[in-house]
Amino acid sequence: MKKPRPWLAPAATLVIAVAMWFYPDLVDAAGWPIFYLLFAYTVFFWTAQASSWNLFTGFSGYFSFGQGAFYGVGVYTVGVMVVKRGWPLLPTFLVGGILAAALGLSIGLVVFRLRRLRGEIFALMTLAVAFVLGAVARISSTIDGGQGIPLSSVPTPEALGTHPQMIFRLGLITAVLAVVVAQVVQHSRLGWGLFSIRDDEDVAETLGVPTFRFKMIALGLTGFLAGLSGAVHALQVSYVTIEEVFNIRVPLMVILMSILGGTRHWMGPVLGALVVHTMSDRLNRAGLEAVSDIIVGALLILMIVAMKEGLYLRMRQRPLITAIGAAVGVAGGFVLGPLDSAVTHLGYTLLGAVLGAMIPVGSRRQRPERGAPAAQAIEEVVGG
Repeated sequence: MKKPRPWLAPAATLVIAVAMWFYPDLVDAAGWPIFYLLFAYTVFFWTAQASSWNLFTGFSGYFSFGQGAFYGVGVYTVGVMVVKRGWPLLPTFLVGGILAAALGLSIGLVVFRLRRLRGEIFALMTLAVAFVLGAVARISSTIDGGQGIPLSSVPTPEALGTHPQMIFRLGLITAVLAVVVAQVVQHSRLGWGLFSIRDDEDVAETLGVPTFRFKMIALGLTGFLAGLSGAVHALQVSYVTIEEVFNIRVPLMVILMSILGGTRHWMGPVLGALVVHTMSDRLNRAGLEAVSDIIVGALLILMIVAMKEGLYLRMRQRPLITAIGAAVGVAGGFVLGPLDSAVTHLGYTLLGAVLGAMIPVGSRRQRPERGAPAAQAIEEVVGG
């Protein structure tokens, strides 16, 4: 039996991040379109949002719609503090994350003390928070006052390069931070405790798992990472409005990405974000904006129904079929065309890999994944 090496995934992620830091210089030197940087940034944004959501909801089982509130706090922190108060930009990102974490902890402090606020009641409460914050921003002239906040003239640090280079690197930092935190948590006592809460919270609590403390830590981390990502994303929003920020789109997209990729492993939201955004982007670029949401939605429903364990675990269980599907997707791309960019190549490859993973095969007994058995998780937390 192989000895677990929980440090390996974070170390590999950091090495990849260091290499990708210089990708904007490569794009500039090769004369490639700036679109590659903006596409990569959007993947980073959704990766950070989905990974942060999954850190609490995916691991603990408490279904939350609060992502829109955390994201909105981050966006409006930059708008208010930088535009209205004249703060420097970079420290404001950290403030946005801290304020979003404080919001999450405030919610948890109230909700987690009341046992009846679980399941759909907890989900509805977190959904209501975003609308309450939007209403507060609308009536408060200090925050918004219903007028919106222009962000097109926000001064940015020259050390990070041009705007596309800067937004790429800031997005890379937030995505890597969210993924590394998810990796560390999954392989820690906190992660085992959250999995035990997901499987049976009452049993976990009876056996000595500090459920309240673990849920508070997870929700605080989720709020911080989502708020930090939202603060960075404010630079991509030329004009901040309540309707654009405090809406249902961000939490719905994050939930779809995480469930599609798989909620029991840190890699699930990363893969889900990459697949969903790539498909949506390619359909829009093909002139199918009017029906892209319908097509992507239908594919997502089909994939979620066919792969209840999530795309990542299915691909890991069937590596050969997935690789064959990816190869067929590449070949199909050359036949169907047009292969106008590397992103189109990526789109065909991902589509082929997903369809290959969806092919039904003979049933066999699957090895239980991390977080599956409640007794094993509880034993790790209490005994470890």
